[in-house]
Amino acid sequence: MAVSWRSWLANEGVKHLCLLIWLSLNVLFFWKTFLLYNQGPEYHYLHQMLGLGLCLSRASASVLNLNCSLILLPMCRTLLAYLRGSQKVPSRRTRRLLDKSRTFHITCGVTICIFSGVHVAAHLVNALNFSVNYNDEFVELNAARYRNEDPRKLLFTTVPGLTGVCMVLVLFLMITASTYAIRVSNYDIFWYTHNLFFVFYMLLMLHVSGDDWKPYKLRRLYFIWVCRDIQSFRWFADLLCVLHNKFWQENRPDYVNIQLYLSQTDGIQKIIGEKYQALNSRLFIGRPRWKLLFDEIAKCNRGKTVGVFCCGPSSISKTLHKLSNRSNSYGTRFEYNKESFS
Repeated sequence: MAVSWRSWLANEGVKHLCLLIWLSLNVLFFWKTFLLYNQGPEYHYLHQMLGLGLCLSRASASVLNLNCSLILLPMCRTLLAYLRGSQKVPSRRTRRLLDKSRTFHITCGVTICIFSGVHVAAHLVNALNFSVNYNDEFVELNAARYRNEDPRKLLFTTVPGLTGVCMVLVLFLMITASTYAIRVSNYDIFWYTHNLFFVFYMLLMLHVSGDDWKPYKLRRLYFIWVCRDIQSFRWFADLLCVLHNKFWQENRPDYVNIQLYLSQTDGIQKIIGEKYQALNSRLFIGRPRWKLLFDEIAKCNRGKTVGVFCCGPSSISKTLHKLSNRSNSYGTRFEYNKESFS
């Protein structure tokens, strides 16, 4: 039997449109939040510490917040009765959607269960990474108090962890009591456990207020120095080490990205030592790969303006000037400046 599209649209069109809007909102919230914590410069250090677990925990939290704010609306009987008996919703097709309120309530509930699983799993990974990747330079950023701290302490001794565990227990009781077998055999159990939503929402407010993810804005100064021999670095090495230590103490370890390039290797061992330990890993042989460096800076500063300052021979100046004028896929604009003492 052929399906009449006009009849299908009349009977099912509005329902599927609303479902599409709801699904699109879920996808949008998840993806935008995922990208924010994956690529946002203000969460650069936190992402370095937690990795994918950070992105999944925050993205799933956005979906959970959306559905927790919607799940009660279909069950507000007074509101539904008012809409049915008034002219606030003049369209009969739209009013028929009110009969699907229970279905939407269940859909939101299933979504909450699924993304709660994702959220819990991601936070378990986060707790482990906080413990394993603990660093003295990130005291304010790290939830752990010391390296290899038992991750279970983060789950049961912090406000977000403890409230999260309690919310999972409450959600488990509500879901199991909502099964068809329990509803049919003992409706009172279903009714009373479902009223635990008061407790769930109180825990949710505590959980959200206690879940403080500190953003650290990534603003980086790239200091690139190319010299022929190692002695040229020595007079400036002490100041570079002081700057490096200063920013690490301020929880801004990458504020100054130091890269030293040496074209001759004679005497390179003279700068390697405890005094210049901070510069050892920043000393390279050869010349900078300017194009890769510009691409990295553009990626970390999407849509922003980056200043380029050059003081050196004309060959390097021409290269940097050309790269500054080159377009990139990140919308980053480079402003070139040159200083010459010759």
